[in-house]
Amino acid sequence: MVDYNKFKVIIDTREQQPWIFERTTAENKKLDTGDYSVEGYENILCIERKKSVSEIANNITESRFKDVIERMNSYKYAFLILEFNLNDIYRYPVGSNVPKHMWSKIKISSGFIIKNLLELQIKNNIKILFCDNAINASKIALSLMKKVYEIEESNKSENI
Repeated sequence: MVDYNKFKVIIDTREQQPWIFERTTAENKKLDTGDYSVEGYENILCIERKKSVSEIANNITESRFKDVIERMNSYKYAFLILEFNLNDIYRYPVGSNVPKHMWSKIKISSGFIIKNLLELQIKNNIKILFCDNAINASKIALSLMKKVYEIEESNKSENI
């Protein structure tokens, strides 16, 4: 039986508007990679959060984001949690924070975003979850963190 009294969510200190996890202990702490993890498992569990299609569209071409993805390769459990759905990508830039008069200047298409997300999954073994909104995303993230904690804690007790 897993003891959840020791379960603690770690939120990266650079996360500006962190998810709120009710009835769960959380601590702000600098993470080397990602936005969320679990105390004691920061080296094997990484959750990277993206709030909007505009954010992922901007990140895809940045070397800083490519560095994050490369570091995520070393994680046993690596997730990219998106607070939007697939249709939002196909509709991009409609519904984005990009002003309409700038749409013709956008060089990143929905097809380019999809292609890059698929490559992230295939080449880097990163699991991508479309969660539709922040509330769903935080619930999914907490469920993932608890499941990883459960699996790893069980593995520890089996090896004793």
